[in-house]
Amino acid sequence: MRIFFAVTVLMMLLAACDGQKKDVKDTVFGSQVQMKDKARTVENTLRQDAEKNREAIESSEKPGEPEQK
Repeated sequence: MRIFFAVTVLMMLLAACDGQKKDVKDTVFGSQVQMKDKARTVENTLRQDAEKNREAIESSEKPGEPEQK
């Protein structure tokens, strides 16, 4: 009896899958995916700007000169 129940549940699960893979942006999670993509873009921009600032600071400091307070 247990095997029959397990096979029936498995068959129902397999029947529910239509095999078509949908794009996530076409589902209810589309807005969250777009927000996550925007956040990644902003994060990359901030990281690049921080690296440019770091390089500018390092290039402006000359070796052998005392630090200014």
